[in-house]
Amino acid sequence: MPKILIICDVYPPSFAPRMGYLVKYIKELGWATEIVTRGQDSDLSFQSLLGDEMVTRVKGISIPMKTNKDKVIRLITQKQTHKKNANLISNRIIKDLNPDNYSLILCSTAHRTFLLDAAWQVAKEWNKPWIADIRDLDEQKPKTKQLKKLGSNLFFDYFNNSFHKFLLKKRNLCFKSANEIVTITPWHVEQIKKYNKNTHLIYNGYYPEMFYPRPLSKQEIFKITYTGLIVSTEYRDPTLLFKAVNKLSEKGIIDKDYFRIQFYTPANKRYPILENSEYKKIKDFIDFYDYVDTSEIPMILHESSILLLLTNVFKTDGPKGIMTTKYFEYLAMERPILCVRSDENILEESINEANAGVAARNVDEVYDFLLKKWKEWEDIGYTTAEVNQKYTEQFSRKLQAKQFVGLFEKVINK
Repeated sequence: MPKILIICDVYPPSFAPRMGYLVKYIKELGWATEIVTRGQDSDLSFQSLLGDEMVTRVKGISIPMKTNKDKVIRLITQKQTHKKNANLISNRIIKDLNPDNYSLILCSTAHRTFLLDAAWQVAKEWNKPWIADIRDLDEQKPKTKQLKKLGSNLFFDYFNNSFHKFLLKKRNLCFKSANEIVTITPWHVEQIKKYNKNTHLIYNGYYPEMFYPRPLSKQEIFKITYTGLIVSTEYRDPTLLFKAVNKLSEKGIIDKDYFRIQFYTPANKRYPILENSEYKKIKDFIDFYDYVDTSEIPMILHESSILLLLTNVFKTDGPKGIMTTKYFEYLAMERPILCVRSDENILEESINEANAGVAARNVDEVYDFLLKKWKEWEDIGYTTAEVNQKYTEQFSRKLQAKQFVGLFEKVINK
């Protein structure tokens, strides 16, 4: 039985669906795994994915941010901290593990370049092939001025810019050294191919044993549901939705007793909603909930009339290539999706191809979609979506595990 070493930024029971489900399914395909990850997280949302795999958790170096002095120290020692964390991981692996036990190394990370650095070091020491699985790129972030809690001055700008250049240089060297690279959207593939032509697309996806359509029944309340964080309006902007709901309310079409917008978002992450200029006009239509256990999400989605996907337009200085796990889970549930505001790019194209709903570019599109679904709910008691199942099946985690295995075999045989 071939065995791979997985080096990753997070692993269950913490929120880590991509690697958690990959390990689950490649085991069924005859592959063994061992995992090395960062220190234990407190989130237990994926407890059910813990199997009998060997998991080593390495505690890294992190300078606290309690005082201004801490912040300054952290700022000027960023490069040294990166190198130390990379060495902590690679040294632990080289010291404790036997290279003869592994066929290859897979490093999966969102934005922690030190993990790529560690994987590269181990691959060189062991003379083993390695694959990088990349879920995030610096280039996809909005190009706005960085918020500096201590104020903006040349001192902070110098160290931040210097560290940013250091990370990009290190990341690109790691990209070039990898035997193969996997990433999550066509946009990411296009960007990474500048550094390594052996770059492949394996989307994020959904867990087919949990996310699937259920028989529809009458819904007493029309619910628009969002599950997840809202980091900033640069990434996720609900303004078009709020304006359309206000318009429906002013026309007397909807009733707050039967029309609800549900945000399953932690209290400390709601400020982009609460600070939105349109929020006060429709706050009587909105309910807030804390996170719920992962196992509860499918029924919450099933019992919703519309599934809300918050994003923003793809542009030169805006977010790029954003296709979250949430989107694929929405698709699998086959409930109507409302995306605001449309990215006017790959996400909109995907929603259209899936026939899953609407990626709205303006208030009128949101208004028309809500009105259509509200009337459908009034007529039959629930909403429907004729989702293109043949298209959405490609996003199953089980199918994606087979794609990973095909790549593993290619690398090993080469």
